[in-house]
Amino acid sequence: MLSKIKITTLCENSAPYPSDGVLGEHGLSMLLEIGNKKILFDTGAGFTLLQNAKTLNIDLAKIDKVVLSHGHYDHTGGLKDLLQITGPTPVYAHPDVFQNKYHLQKGKEPRKIGIPWPKEELESLGAKFHLTRDPQEIEKGVIITGEIPRIESEEGEKGDLFYKNPDGSFAEDILRDDQAIILEGSSGTIVLLGCAHAGLINTLRYASKLTGKSKIYACYGGMHLVNASAKRLDYTVRELKSFDIQKLAPCHCTGFKASCTLFQAFKENYLIHTANTVFVED
Repeated sequence: MLSKIKITTLCENSAPYPSDGVLGEHGLSMLLEIGNKKILFDTGAGFTLLQNAKTLNIDLAKIDKVVLSHGHYDHTGGLKDLLQITGPTPVYAHPDVFQNKYHLQKGKEPRKIGIPWPKEELESLGAKFHLTRDPQEIEKGVIITGEIPRIESEEGEKGDLFYKNPDGSFAEDILRDDQAIILEGSSGTIVLLGCAHAGLINTLRYASKLTGKSKIYACYGGMHLVNASAKRLDYTVRELKSFDIQKLAPCHCTGFKASCTLFQAFKENYLIHTANTVFVED
């Protein structure tokens, strides 16, 4: 069980009002502080990480470790700038994080959406990559899930996300590199999400399996419900309630409609989540 946990959102789609100099961008980054340990979960798209950290008087040079939720630019874009400040730093991710990822839409040119820099360039700046598909405890009470099993049929969906093969052909990307962070707090299990491309309920079920606990105390982050149907949202709310969640803080890719649905379902247990949101668990 961890002592006091502090989570500060450095990058997110929206900024608070008044912003006091904190900027929003399409991306996500959360700073996890446990005792004297500082772990950065994702790095945003690269436009606001350094600026927001400076505004909030957060010294990025003191980051001990970086965890990447998956290989999209809006979660990895700030990594190069970060490494130029931190120097040699462990970076934890799934082996597929460097896949050549694209967004394909009919009638439009393929758009690259993967990590903006090659692995070798990031390594030259000090990135010490730890790439694994398996769950691992990177600090006592801090678990990264690794690859999340896709069990719930309701969360399987065809999308417009692809990766390019070496021969130039495209294949659908179901983002096997998607992973989350699990914290064993004094109040219970806390799950931090990047985008939950593996499915929100799949992710929470896997967190329960890894911890051996059926209840999830808190869940913060992107929930990838922006295009969810009414049926999918009904299913999600029903299943979420089975975890007895006390704090739910959607953001980033959750979407306005889904956020409203979750607010109606969880009311006082729903928390607004923007850049400069701070969660503290005693």
